[in-house]
This record gives sequence, C-alpha cells and structure tokens, in this order.
Amino acid sequence: MNVAVEHAFPGRAQRDGRRRLCAAEGVLVALRRYTLDEAFVDIVMTSRLHNVAPLRLADALVALAQGDGIDEGNQKAVDVARKTWGDVIDL
Repeated sequence: MNVAVEHAFPGRAQRDGRRRLCAAEGVLVALRRYTLDEAFVDIVMTSRLHNVAPLRLADALVALAQGDGIDEGNQKAVDVARKTWGDVIDL
C-alpha cells in the first residue's frame, strides 16, 4: 500500500484485510451453507494445513468465486483454494 495513503487513512490495511476475510467467509456461507464461524475455521485450518497466509487464501477464494483473473504472485493460494473449494465454485 502507498505510504501516503496509509498515512491519510490509518488502519486501512487492517480494515481491507478484514473485508477480504469477510468476503471469503460469505462465499463459503453461500456455497457450502456454512455458518460464519464454520467458514472462518475452514479458511484458517486450510491455510495452516497448506502453509498459506489466511488473507492470501481468502483473496484467492474470492477471486475464484468472482471469476477474476488470478494474481501470479498468489498462485499457491489459488491452487489450494481451487483444490479445497473448487467443487462448489465451479458449479
């Protein structure tokens, strides 16, 4: 994030991380019929199992659900998200 933007909007990076995680939880609530707690635990446990940062995994899950282009720097997280949740995303 740009230093000037972070200075003008303190805490923005933290809020952005929470928003990304909430969006990923929403994907799992909608597609897997999880509760919010179940979705959070699934994301965190999957990230630990595959040694991927939870926010990177959340980004990958949301990108796949939206059909967005994949960030090359996040390929491992995309592969994990596709392997773990691809069955419900590719409906």
